[in-house]
Amino acid sequence: VGTGSFTEQECHVKALEIDPTDSQAWNNLGVSLSSKDTVTVGTGSFTEQECHVKALEIDPTDSQAWNNLGVSLTSKDTVTVGTGNFTKQECYLKALEIDPTDSQAWNNLGVSLSSNLKALEIDSTNSKAWNNLGASLTPKDTVTVGTGNFTKQECYLKALEIDPTNSRAWNNLGVSLTSKDTATVGTGSFTKQECYVKSYLEIDPTDSQAWNNLGVSLSSKGHGYGGHWELHRARMPR
Repeated sequence: VGTGSFTEQECHVKALEIDPTDSQAWNNLGVSLSSKDTVTVGTGSFTEQECHVKALEIDPTDSQAWNNLGVSLTSKDTVTVGTGNFTKQECYLKALEIDPTDSQAWNNLGVSLSSNLKALEIDSTNSKAWNNLGASLTPKDTVTVGTGNFTKQECYLKALEIDPTNSRAWNNLGVSLTSKDTATVGTGSFTKQECYVKSYLEIDPTDSQAWNNLGVSLSSKGHGYGGHWELHRARMPR
């Protein structure tokens, strides 16, 4: 271009020098990096993951940036975007919430079902895998693990049978119940609200999503609040 020669990455950096609020350029710059790379934009240095976060800080409705952020995470990672913390799988779910026709995000999310089943074949006492498996099912689905068939709710119960301190499974169990339901965990019986209280309010009192879910469950008039969050983490391929 003119008297200069530019790589793909340099073009994205140039775009951001001109307009640092260009969310697509941030997303594209992230895509151009490997997981170990960093790139300098202005006075800052950014990783692949940080580029996608920057894109979403500018435009939280960018489904491709959510999908790419999910790809950049490992199964154990969480990342902060705005006021929320997101796992790999939650990034894919955000992408699909914004654009249900995003085939890449559907594919990445779909891998989580087979990954969780494989994890449970290897270790049927993996509480996180049971929780993840439940989160990947619809309320009408059942899935075969070993010699048993499990519903969405039964996967969460299994997760809590193995690890009663699994706060995500408590939250998800609450989401799966109606206001009139109760669920038996160990020797106790729990309502929807009590699951949320057991969840983050006892284990992690700083989690805003559980507070929000508890608030929604206390609404006496049943107004149409935003949907509850199902929280889960699962390994996805890069």
